Amino acid sequence: MSKPLTTPLKKPIGALAVLNLVDGILTYWGLLAGAIEEANPLLSGLSPLAVFAVKLLLSVCLAAFLFTSLVRLESRLWRYFLLAVNIVYGGILLLHVIWITFYYL
Repeated sequence: MSKPLTTPLKKPIGALAVLNLVDGILTYWGLLAGAIEEANPLLSGLSPLAVFAVKLLLSVCLAAFLFTSLVRLESRLWRYFLLAVNIVYGGILLLHVIWITFYYL
């Protein structure tokens, strides 16, 4: 009987793709409403739609990793790195929600 394939990085990479997509949507919404400003210097000069397009493309690229052998890596370093990135992204999304909420109150 063969050993089943494990995918220890599938959930963290998938979560990162979803978090990035939600960040793109909230950033687009916040930029259009004037509630936030883009803090990323690489994206700050772009229109809200262009920022969303870049973040959408990045989410698609991250999701593409789900279909590679990268998800089968059993590396603690990668798991901790992805966990840290997901926590940072969660904090950024929380800031978006707070700013947008205060804008509409």
